[in-house]
Amino acid sequence: MPYFPMFVNLEAKKIIVVGGGRDALKKINSLLYFGGRIAVVAPHICDEIKRINGIHICEENLSLDILDNADIVIAAAKKPEVNAKIGRYCNEKKILVNVAGDTKLSSFLLPGVVVRDDLVLGITTGGNSSHVSKQVKNMLEKMMPSEYGVLVRKMAAYTELATMNIPDTNIREAALDEIVKTAVNNKCNIDDRKANKILDKYYKMVR
Repeated sequence: MPYFPMFVNLEAKKIIVVGGGRDALKKINSLLYFGGRIAVVAPHICDEIKRINGIHICEENLSLDILDNADIVIAAAKKPEVNAKIGRYCNEKKILVNVAGDTKLSSFLLPGVVVRDDLVLGITTGGNSSHVSKQVKNMLEKMMPSEYGVLVRKMAAYTELATMNIPDTNIREAALDEIVKTAVNNKCNIDDRKANKILDKYYKMVR
């Protein structure tokens, strides 16, 4: 059964990552952009993790009750039996947990992520193949220039204008679709003059 790609707001959420090696580093890097409060717990934590700004380092053995304060737990220790123990504990406590290499104990999966400002694409294979996910991520990163992020920000303003001036939903959607298609055909670039001209064309339809 495939997983539903649900996007959540991580801002100010308490995220505990258990593990101090390469797996933990990979998980941390995928989370950094999204504003969570990340703490890393492990008896030995690699220098790459220690050099990351803005995260809390606890270089000590894990006490499971520490996890009670977390909104989200990432079990990425080197020993599978430790990760399994964390997964079972979090499931009993109803804490969201991702267990490295174990989809059955995980209550959610960490996808491969492509970020262009507020445009975020998530890729998952349901835990079946990280190599396929990596290949698809690399392909999408090449296909998605940074201009897509700028376009998303501009579309927020154009959508607000369209909502104020075009009450008919179908006509408003058609106007916004035309703006996006025009931008994409011009390498994701569109200026306000062109966008307002398109909006005005559709606004006249409802006058």
